[in-house]
Amino acid sequence: MFTLLKLPSQEICVKQFFILIVFIVSALFATAQKDASPNSLSKFEAIPTFTVYTVPDSIAFTNKDLLKNKPLIIMFFSPDCEHCQKETKELLSYKEELKNIQILMVSPSSYSMIKQFYQEYALSTMPNIKLGNDLNYALGSIYQLRTFPSMFIYDQSGKLAKAFVGNIGVPAILDAVK
Repeated sequence: MFTLLKLPSQEICVKQFFILIVFIVSALFATAQKDASPNSLSKFEAIPTFTVYTVPDSIAFTNKDLLKNKPLIIMFFSPDCEHCQKETKELLSYKEELKNIQILMVSPSSYSMIKQFYQEYALSTMPNIKLGNDLNYALGSIYQLRTFPSMFIYDQSGKLAKAFVGNIGVPAILDAVK
């Protein structure tokens, strides 16, 4: 039979490995800021050209279909993301305050998952929300997304007002579109 001896070098390696893991996790949390840095956002100053396929009808919706002179929120989400679900519930609880803001919720998930999300959260009750399938992650690639939810808020002139990563809450959104 073999006997496994615990050598001092093994203990050091385990400690070094643990320290490395703590460092990586810390670095990831440090980069997951709520408010994205202005330097990295300059390329999104204007609303990009895009095409998504809306739920529940799978009709193509493009940047040309956006209403002029109205603020826009582009929210990237995943139907199975708990943070996205929480943010969606909060959007629904602020229907009146958000009624004059266009909201484009975009997901790379399957159309059937997005449609189920649309029905489960009764998003048809907010006509200013368009829910779209980002086929082949085309729009997500433009924004170089790493986290759901992520929001890009444009003012009524179509200029980027603010970008957020993670749950931010509707009061921060309303403040950004003022």
